[in-house]
Amino acid sequence: MIIEFLNGQQIDLEKQYNCKLLKPFVPSVSRSPSFQSVDGRAPILTSVDKKERSLRADFMIKTYDVIDFYLLRDELNELFFREETFYIINKKLPFKRWLVTMADNIDIVGEYARLNKFSINFICVNEYAESIGTSLALHSNKEWDVDLWGWGMGLDWDKDYKYIHSANNFIINNIGNIPIDPRVHEIEITIKATAASYLQIKNNTTGDVYRYNGALTAIDTLVINGIRTLKNGVSVFKDTNKRLITLAKGENNITVEGGTLTSIAFDFKFLYM
Repeated sequence: MIIEFLNGQQIDLEKQYNCKLLKPFVPSVSRSPSFQSVDGRAPILTSVDKKERSLRADFMIKTYDVIDFYLLRDELNELFFREETFYIINKKLPFKRWLVTMADNIDIVGEYARLNKFSINFICVNEYAESIGTSLALHSNKEWDVDLWGWGMGLDWDKDYKYIHSANNFIINNIGNIPIDPRVHEIEITIKATAASYLQIKNNTTGDVYRYNGALTAIDTLVINGIRTLKNGVSVFKDTNKRLITLAKGENNITVEGGTLTSIAFDFKFLYM
């Protein structure tokens, strides 16, 4: 298993701590349904809430003697007991990562054995795994980077994926199996265009319509970053229709209206159940 901190530093637990991942447990998202009782009929399902998603990893550690065991135990406690969140990556699936925090303590027993087993429970900060690479890293990629992309990611290996366009109608492929929502997921749309009074982006697949009510010149850059809209680095959210562009799973048919498009780039991570 790889631990990756928010600053980009990575630690290979097997190489640096003699901790071999035996078995990762990735259960499905937990659901908490609510029902309303009705006389004379079965209860009616009123809502379904999602609960915390927990992951568990079982490890085996190697130590030479009891002193080595104590030292390694203390190092592992220091490594995992931290306030900030971090990513975990299964080396057998190096193209996905999970943002997590520790759920409870590490309990390592059997100090006199040279081989010991222990488990760590994690809570997912984001309930889904995310791709290591972004959409722009996939853009027209002719040589697949095996550290970024692999089987099971929804890729068609014979297809060219484009996330930078200059035409006013184009396709954006969300190869993950989770829709992208700017309210909760990271996505940045960068636009270079000229427009007299407005620029409108419509996802014909989802029905979402985003509109910026203002002029754009050739030297302007409009950025939709999550729920924010910035023009040349300054917030212009008040000049929008207060709507956002979400991305469905699979192909999203996008139309840009109201101006002459120089380029529009979609940069986001793919999400996986």
